[in-house]
Amino acid sequence: MSDNESALVNLLKKRINVLTYKTLDENEYNQTYFKHSGLTNVDIRSYQLYGIRWLIERYEVGHGAILSDEMGLGKTLQTIAFLLYVCKVKKQLPCLVISPLSVLQNWTKELSRFAPGLNVQIYTGAKDERNELAETIKKSTFDILLTTYEYIIKDTSFFQSFTWKVLIIDEAHRIKNSQSLLHGTLKTLNASCRILLTGTPIQNNLSELYSLLSFCAPNIFHPRHHEDFVQYFRNINTDETRKKILIDLLKPFILRRLKRDVLTDLPNKTELMIFHDLSKVQKELYKAILTKNRSIFGSSEAGSKTSLVNIMMQLRKAIGHPYLFPGIEPEPFEMGEHLIEASGKLHILDHLLAHLYAKKHKVLLFSQFTTVLDILQDYLTYREIYKYERLDGSVRSEERFLAINNFSVNDDTFIFLLSTKAGGVGLNLVAADTVIFYDSDFNPQNDLQAADRCHRIGQKRPVRIIRLVCQNSFEEVILRRAEAKLKLSKTIMENSELSSGLNTVIETKTQLQDVLRIGIDKLLDETEQMDYTKIDFAASLGKTDKNGHWLAVEENKENENEDKQFQSTDINDDNMYIFEGVDYRNAAKKVDIDLFDRLIINDENENSTATSSSNQRFTERTSRRQMTEEEKAARAAKIRETKAQRKQEIEEAERKREERRKVRIEQLWASKNYSSCRVSISDDEDEETDETELTDTEDDSTGETKLHYIFGDVMKPQLHGEKCAISVHCVDDSGRWPSKGVFASISQRSKEPEKQYTLASEMQDIHMGDTHLISLNDCGVDDDDELLCDQYVALIVAQHRNKFDFTALDSALRSLGKTAKEFKATVHLPRIGVGSHGFNWYGTEKLIKKYLSSRGIPTYIYYFKRESITTNNKRSNEQSYGNSKRLSIEKSINNKNQLKLHLPSYLSGVNIFFHDIDENTKKRLQRFVYAFDGDVNEIADPNATTHILAPGNCQDILALQDACPNARVINIEWLDACVSQGTRLNTDIYEL
Repeated sequence: MSDNESALVNLLKKRINVLTYKTLDENEYNQTYFKHSGLTNVDIRSYQLYGIRWLIERYEVGHGAILSDEMGLGKTLQTIAFLLYVCKVKKQLPCLVISPLSVLQNWTKELSRFAPGLNVQIYTGAKDERNELAETIKKSTFDILLTTYEYIIKDTSFFQSFTWKVLIIDEAHRIKNSQSLLHGTLKTLNASCRILLTGTPIQNNLSELYSLLSFCAPNIFHPRHHEDFVQYFRNINTDETRKKILIDLLKPFILRRLKRDVLTDLPNKTELMIFHDLSKVQKELYKAILTKNRSIFGSSEAGSKTSLVNIMMQLRKAIGHPYLFPGIEPEPFEMGEHLIEASGKLHILDHLLAHLYAKKHKVLLFSQFTTVLDILQDYLTYREIYKYERLDGSVRSEERFLAINNFSVNDDTFIFLLSTKAGGVGLNLVAADTVIFYDSDFNPQNDLQAADRCHRIGQKRPVRIIRLVCQNSFEEVILRRAEAKLKLSKTIMENSELSSGLNTVIETKTQLQDVLRIGIDKLLDETEQMDYTKIDFAASLGKTDKNGHWLAVEENKENENEDKQFQSTDINDDNMYIFEGVDYRNAAKKVDIDLFDRLIINDENENSTATSSSNQRFTERTSRRQMTEEEKAARAAKIRETKAQRKQEIEEAERKREERRKVRIEQLWASKNYSSCRVSISDDEDEETDETELTDTEDDSTGETKLHYIFGDVMKPQLHGEKCAISVHCVDDSGRWPSKGVFASISQRSKEPEKQYTLASEMQDIHMGDTHLISLNDCGVDDDDELLCDQYVALIVAQHRNKFDFTALDSALRSLGKTAKEFKATVHLPRIGVGSHGFNWYGTEKLIKKYLSSRGIPTYIYYFKRESITTNNKRSNEQSYGNSKRLSIEKSINNKNQLKLHLPSYLSGVNIFFHDIDENTKKRLQRFVYAFDGDVNEIADPNATTHILAPGNCQDILALQDACPNARVINIEWLDACVSQGTRLNTDIYEL
């Protein structure tokens, strides 16, 4: 041990020994404590409480830490509870949370669920949007800013302008390289405490571990000591003393718990490998790749390591599916069984999925390559019976969240296609109980993360992890190597031991040559071919109960030894070349190398008959005859003809599928005696309606085009002698009928709309853009009500997964306009999209005018008047409450008046209505209004409201002015400015 190395250890010990941790009392900092701090909708487990206290202790001392619980143990929940302590108990603001794009929506959902009291800002969007958002954020007060790695790099100066109390980095193994741009950028941020969240803090070597340690605790682990640290602990496998020293150094900075130790109620996870062979096409392709690159296997410089790695990637593609190579798929391109039969891996997957689907399992299917996912998607489309979702790096954040939610909620969604990189991080997919790896990652940590998407807290069923492996190929040997690497990583983190042997990459050219030669004697044997129809999946994977839950796999060692098709993934041999008792290092030098040499010789003989040397062959290839213009035109015509033929075939297949679907729907309707309430519109009527346009220059204040904005219940339409009224509501295409809002008002009037809507969903009669018209004339009415006209409810289907579709809204309003004109009816709509962030009311208003009011149909927009007891007058005049409630109200008034005696009254006479303001901001500001002698109206009252506060991008200004002509519609920033300056400011510059 050198003097420098000895000095480093002494220095680290000295720095750690001066740290004084105050152990928090577990009886005080318990579940009740954190729930009083604002944690909701969750029961915290004991190990999670310990993790929260552990984080707080590190925060109080003043250094960061690595929360390294195994994936699925609730690192997000522990972090949110810790942030509540920092923001609400210690009043330290702001905090920054950085996560991958794929889990940004999940962070947003979990924060709103577990800590609704935290003011969370989300920093995403296009460049212009981010510039506006940055200015708004700088002027506001918030608890947490949530963003992704990409925006940290793009807008570094913005994040550098804050002093962050806590910096949280999710999936922190992304910064394991201290030389990366992301690592360097994050180090420039001013943060008092840095917390790293990662289930895999050690993936390759101790150098990466030190990079994480120096980031979260730079005052202890200085970056300049990086090389000395790695050098000192390089031999800890054989040096027990240094191993113990390293464990002691890491204990204050890394907390690691395993699922098997803390989640005794978590169902078991069983890992299996299913072996397959290559199809005839794949064997030819595999052989061609090896023989085409024969020079690389020689002793010359041509056989570089890089070239060998490139060949390995080509062979991986050949094992995956031959259609990954251009020119292999037969033309003309058409769907068929050839897609499945061309690949041994897809062929066995086809039989496996049929078994899993019949047993009611739900599947996560991972692949390293998006091109493979494309082929798998074609396969699922061809099979038709399997409903699926897909997620890879090209899927936008909003669509990711919707795909995950759809897979989790819908029982009929059988399979989820995911890329290991994009879908293997931070997602919660416990709806699945089976994970299939179409191909394996050479870094086993990536596959481990992917498998834990479903084997985590919340999983109620046993889980099967299945790997598809090509037998006798280099893929089999590489998988064994990856498992050896994973075994070393587990030794470090699970047993509190560290190993310098983590870097298990294949380093030499000779090793790579041997790996590529291994097994080709059996691999390319065309006389043997597996029969996948004879596989007994139930016996090999385990039985399934009637509810679709896996049962325990029966241990039968005799059967395991006889059946090579299925193998346990446990490895007992550290030698990557030893598998099933065979030393493949020696095997690669005998039968495999002899066969490889014969392939090379045969290939060279075939080529020598055509040309005498490689130079001549090169010359012949470059001097290939050029095509004439006529030949080019003929080839182009042939391509166009093939494309047209394929398009025609696809359209014909689609037409036949639609015909079959219509027959099934008709049979279903007949069996249930169902009659559709959907309004249809002919093509002629469609063209006639399109001619009705309302231009921007047209005067919309006339009686023919004006929309009437009124307060009231849309189910109690205000009539002016009309004989027919249509009350409208916008619904989604899910078939679920909520119990609040306008839905509750409709159900109170009649149960018929709910019944018809849910029945239409069962009958597959709900489509985007539909209008369903339900009569209420046959429905009973209350004794106090009088049915003065024919009344209908029109349900327009313009939402999908809680997202408005304006194309569907356009189609639905067109049908509604046609019906209203025909019935000579008035139309009554609620304010569509109210409360929906970013909803385009201006565009909706134009559509309503285009299809309704501009055609002479009286149209009314309703703002619902809610009952309220928040104003002083209503409280004092309320007579219907019991004595106890009246005393309680009077007491709250007295308390508020007592508070006002000691505070300025610059908001005296101000009656405010908050329009489209989020609940957290509203609660924060209305306290100031009451404190400074103002009042808040729950509804916009024309006789009382003086100020209507709205966001700067409000699109309801005209409607609000019509409803309250005496009130001023102003930006919400006016009230913030009044409070900060302690005076009532002029509203002129804030008016919208």
